[in-house]
Amino acid sequence: MERDNTPSYDFLCFNDLAYEFDFSDKKEIEKKIKRKIKYYNLGDYSQERVEYIRTLKNDLYREISLQTKSKYFSKSNSNFADLKDFKFEQMTADYCKKYNKITELDMSGIVNFAIYLYHMR
Repeated sequence: MERDNTPSYDFLCFNDLAYEFDFSDKKEIEKKIKRKIKYYNLGDYSQERVEYIRTLKNDLYREISLQTKSKYFSKSNSNFADLKDFKFEQMTADYCKKYNKITELDMSGIVNFAIYLYHMR
């Protein structure tokens, strides 16, 4: 049985939007998203959906950037940045409630990737 490695629409969008900052060219990133959605045959491009995920990305970035001041921060025993520095399950649950258009499975992947990208790198 082959495993389907096709990303979901939401995770695919987040994956590109995660690298978008104020100085980024939004139109260029949106073109990349459109190409990938077409490539993976995930349906029609929705600007409204992309904006929704962009809002989630900005929210996660702000929260993770707070570092020790974040309500989800819980320093692990490691001397280095670690995924366990944040209460992953609680973050996922809270953000699922706030952004209820995104599935729990996708939100889990998004939060995990956001912690890795914004905290550990």
